[in-house]
Amino acid sequence: MNGTEGSRKPDIVGFALGILEESESLEVKVQIEQDATCQVLLKRTKRLLSPLEADRKPLAAPGGLAQKALSRIRAAQVEAAVEADLAGLAIKALEESEKSRAEEEIENNPLAKKMWTRFTRVVRVLHSERKPIRAPGGLARKTILHVRSSITRTMPAAPPLNREYDPGARRTWGLRTDLMAAAGLLIMFGGVIWPALHRQRQTQKDLECQYNLAQIWRGLTTYASFNKNQYPKPDLSGPRSFAGVYAPVLKDSGHILPETIHLDCPSEIAAYPKRDILSLKNLDELYARDREQWRAATDEVGGTYSYSMGHVAKGQLVGFEQRTGLDNRPLMADSGHDRACHNSPNHSGRGQNVLFGGGHVRFRMDRKAGPGGDDIFLSQDYCKKAGLNKNDCVLGNSGDRPAGDLVSD
Repeated sequence: MNGTEGSRKPDIVGFALGILEESESLEVKVQIEQDATCQVLLKRTKRLLSPLEADRKPLAAPGGLAQKALSRIRAAQVEAAVEADLAGLAIKALEESEKSRAEEEIENNPLAKKMWTRFTRVVRVLHSERKPIRAPGGLARKTILHVRSSITRTMPAAPPLNREYDPGARRTWGLRTDLMAAAGLLIMFGGVIWPALHRQRQTQKDLECQYNLAQIWRGLTTYASFNKNQYPKPDLSGPRSFAGVYAPVLKDSGHILPETIHLDCPSEIAAYPKRDILSLKNLDELYARDREQWRAATDEVGGTYSYSMGHVAKGQLVGFEQRTGLDNRPLMADSGHDRACHNSPNHSGRGQNVLFGGGHVRFRMDRKAGPGGDDIFLSQDYCKKAGLNKNDCVLGNSGDRPAGDLVSD
């Protein structure tokens, strides 16, 4: 019986776990019904497996977890913006409007008061190290005496001049040498140093643009985590049927702060413009009141970046999703050129920064950054509209329409 019991144990364990095939399960069930020893083994197996079944129960999230997480994110963003303003106020690097805002925040916010006290203490230490160094006593008198003794000192006599020596010719050749050296330095500066400085400046602007796209990606992923892994998407028609609608959506949901997020590429501008992101309600009202003014607003609200317009499937627009397998698909990029085969104008036609779904940003020298070398600014039928299928990734400028330019409002 011990041998029979040992041979039936694996079947009973599989039966208790429910992992046997249907034919095996029926056979073991018949054996258990006919054999009292198997029944005892089944009860013992179920008793041993009961703790494992208890561990498989799903853990319920505490109530209000999403709301608490969102409120903490917003509080952290607000605190970062306040900290930046207070640091700028402490070192006197703010404009007049920013200065008044920071002073008002110090007056009304207890947390801002504590931060301001800490900043002033640190800046006071820095200023204490900038005190001028006092000269030792009598330094001026000692300097004058030293200069006077040097002037009155007798200099040795100069050697006699050689009559065959022509000082005029020597001076002329020395002057020409100096001019040639100066010209060589100018040529070297113009041909080597100046292009190197220009390339360094371009690289700095490219990296700053990549940082902007990475900051926007953080807001997009936070929004998707609270909206069933769906990124913001435009509509096929109506007041929200343009690619740049992602900016008002993120602003209304509180996932970006316009004071800390820049929607403009820094490559071709000296300073970031002050851009007011309209709310979705204002866009709806503007669409109903004045279509021309609405079109002008949609061209500006998304900045100088392009955003995914999704693809059309069965007459419905499908947006970008946050899931595995889409990490290497383009989500955003610099604004696209109006003409095909031309790079973005943001970086003087050298290329464009492309933000992929996984959050990494790469500078591409061409527009074929989509799946299989797909053009990221045109659909597969060479139009500026939403893609024809899930592999047709099209990034539209702020005012571009997913349904195309020929569709009336």
